Parts: sequence; C-alpha cells; structure tokens
Amino acid sequence: MRTCTKFSLLIPVAILILVAYAFSFTSSYGDLCEKLGGKWAKVEGSCITRLCYKFRTCGYWSNPATRCNRLKDNAPLSEIYFQLGVPNEIRGSQYLWQERKGFGVEAVIENERLFSLKCDK
Repeated sequence: MRTCTKFSLLIPVAILILVAYAFSFTSSYGDLCEKLGGKWAKVEGSCITRLCYKFRTCGYWSNPATRCNRLKDNAPLSEIYFQLGVPNEIRGSQYLWQERKGFGVEAVIENERLFSLKCDK
C-alpha cells in the first residue's frame, strides 16, 4: 500500500476516534477541554484553545496568576495570551494583568517573547 493511501485512511480513522471519545466522555466538558490541551471558560461555556491569539478570542481571566507556572522563559506571545488572557494594560514592553479574584501578573515581553514574569501570590 502506498504511503499516501495509508495517510488518507489514517486521518479519517483518527478523526472518528476523537469524535467517538468526545461523545462518550462521561465527565464535564471542562475536563475534556483540558485533556485536549485547552482552557475551559466557565462563564462562556466554551473551550479556549491555543489558536485564541491568532483569532483574538483569548479573553480576560479573573485570576491569571494561577497559570503563571505554565509559562517558561522565552515563551511566545501567543502562549502568554493563551495562559494569561488579554492584558489589561500594555506600557511598551511591560504587560499587566490585574486581578479580579486572585493576584496580578506583570510580564516583560521583548520581540514577542517572554523576557521576565512576576506573579503576585
């Protein structure tokens, strides 16, 4: 069997498995969202994915500091927005997220990469 044919059969099978898993999932959709690499937005009842930066759908989060431990030095801007949401304020290279239910976050971003991160706790 040719490689192209193998891949054309493999892709629909993989999609079918994912769909079957999603419909047979017995826990909450928030758990499913997290298992698939997203963030569950309770208020909106939707799953936020890493594509949120590209589509400008990352939103504002009530406690961005809870996701600080998921960011590494030199993380791309898209990952920062995915983890922390849209900043409340940008002053040059300084990005600020104010707390609503938790603690604030301050990041220095240079060339669209995380240079430093300070999370109040």
